[in-house]
Amino acid sequence: MRPTVSWNIVGGCNYRCSYCVQKHAPGLGTPSDDELDAALATMDRLPGRWEFKISGGEPFLLKRLPEVAHRLAAKGHLVSVLTNLSAPLRTLLELVDRAGPSLRTFSCSLHREETTEDDFLEKALAVKRALEPLPKATFVVNSVVVPGTVDVVGESRRRFEALGVKFYPQLMRKDGKAVDYDADDTRRLEAHFDDLVGPGQMNRGYRLTGRLCHAGAKYFIIHPRGDAFSCYPGKRVGDGHLGNVFDGTLTLRDGPAPCPYDVCPCTVPQNRGIIEGFGANGEVAPREAD
Repeated sequence: MRPTVSWNIVGGCNYRCSYCVQKHAPGLGTPSDDELDAALATMDRLPGRWEFKISGGEPFLLKRLPEVAHRLAAKGHLVSVLTNLSAPLRTLLELVDRAGPSLRTFSCSLHREETTEDDFLEKALAVKRALEPLPKATFVVNSVVVPGTVDVVGESRRRFEALGVKFYPQLMRKDGKAVDYDADDTRRLEAHFDDLVGPGQMNRGYRLTGRLCHAGAKYFIIHPRGDAFSCYPGKRVGDGHLGNVFDGTLTLRDGPAPCPYDVCPCTVPQNRGIIEGFGANGEVAPREAD
């Protein structure tokens, strides 16, 4: 099990994708210097070694992001990042350099409404080359499978994988569940992606109700306003609040508890062994009816 934090470090994004489900509300923005320093001080008090999966919004809107990666790494933590890859290449490479051997997953999202696949691929391959001296770092491209674009994303998968790039197609989701794909799109999904059967390969929903889950103890998420929650369903339902990292009130749970939710869409805890007997532990549950 790898204790993990999903840190939505900023609430803003420079993209305006029509299919975005995060709904970056006005006013979320980036943390102030004082808020960021307070959050890092809170992280310093976490027990043991954690992986910080930093995303947003678009995390590179925070100018101090490479510094944050360096400070976490200096404390012995691991660093991963999810970005739309729109930042200048020099900034992306600065984060790689400052995270160094502590960098684990560099994940970038292809959004065709905001960039071309060719431009994205050129920058992606440059970042991938920069990761080669870091043997424990992985590079992943993900793309939302918007209804009506299944064939396009399927072709992208073949193109990227032919270049040695791991490609992660994401079902478009709303309230934790996949949107309704029509019969034609469903057939195309099966043709292009039905071999991707595990949580590390595609974000299919899983019914894990009743399984022991360490969310809230060995996994939590941080909202851009500093509020911490046990997991994304815990935030959505409202029963997973753990305090706030800006004011230092974060309090982790003592241990695992049975999952109370009908569907678990959270691939990060699934892939880090946070859910006992599932995901990183080798077992794949039956799919939810998406």
